[in-house]
Amino acid sequence: MQKSLRRWIWLGASVVVLGLVVYYLSSSPEWREFRWDRLWTSIIHARLGFLLAAVAATLSSYLLRAYRWQFFLDPIKKASLWVLFVGQILGFSSIYLIGRPGEFVRPAYIARKENVPFTSMAAVWLLERIYDAVFLVILFAAALYLAPLAPAEGQADVNLKRMHEAGRLMFLVTPLMCAALVFFRLRAEKTTVWLSHVFRFLPGRGRHHLEHFLRSFADGLKVIQNAKDFVASVVVSVALWLVNGSVFWLTFQSLGGGLERLSWLSAALAMFFSVMGLAVQLPGVGGGYQLGAIIALTKIFSVGVEAATGAAILIWVLISGPCLAIGAVLLVHEGLSFGKLEAMAEEEHAAAADKL
Repeated sequence: MQKSLRRWIWLGASVVVLGLVVYYLSSSPEWREFRWDRLWTSIIHARLGFLLAAVAATLSSYLLRAYRWQFFLDPIKKASLWVLFVGQILGFSSIYLIGRPGEFVRPAYIARKENVPFTSMAAVWLLERIYDAVFLVILFAAALYLAPLAPAEGQADVNLKRMHEAGRLMFLVTPLMCAALVFFRLRAEKTTVWLSHVFRFLPGRGRHHLEHFLRSFADGLKVIQNAKDFVASVVVSVALWLVNGSVFWLTFQSLGGGLERLSWLSAALAMFFSVMGLAVQLPGVGGGYQLGAIIALTKIFSVGVEAATGAAILIWVLISGPCLAIGAVLLVHEGLSFGKLEAMAEEEHAAAADKL
């Protein structure tokens, strides 16, 4: 399937899903009384000190990601922290502007700058996704069981009970997932051969992509080769998600409107929903990320729709704005553009595929 067609299909599906969510929200009684003047007032009266702290936390999150990549890359090469930081900024800037097709900008840029194989960087990127997924699940469960959640409305209480059921399921699934990763790390080659045999009914191209994914997955897990790098990567991951959650909490503290009463763990729960919303994003404007935060704030914490919407907008601006601003400066310094970055990612990806 051509790249442009895939992109239009992805964009169309995102528009449909986001449209259905917006329709669902707008049909509830509280949204029929939505007032734009309240939304505007909540934003312009936000406390500057908390917003500046949120910006600092946002920028430090990209530095922590770069630092974690250093530990991931240790068995391959002693990489420059500056190159890794620039790669994070340019990579996430590409995601914010062009959506998920920008995911491979980071591994492609770092592969070029550090003169290492793209497949190795793609494996590191995949390992990063695994770490983030595990820590998000842990935060989700911790927020449900440790945060003082006291919904003010009956429906919010029902929603919270459903979340607790999901949390119990995740408590069971997460250890199993970690055990499966350890098993795959130890027996990657045999497992890959076995799975290829199980899915032998797939067409040749499908089996080829499956084997490529499994081998990249195995390479990603093999990046951590000693206890020191593993412990360091876990510690940095903990710091990273503490900082990410703090961006939400600081934003809530800046706005008021009932948001200031939310604990840090409650803010982390709202962050979890926002990250889930990243599955459906519109290039340049987000969409799913903001809607995830709005749903959590209104349906679980009974926050007013204007305050929830203002918080979701501000969080998106605080997360994407500094990254895009610094990314623009770095692009000028590097003599690049977002179009060139995307082309670089496609070129590296195609070259890696040709070698298989």
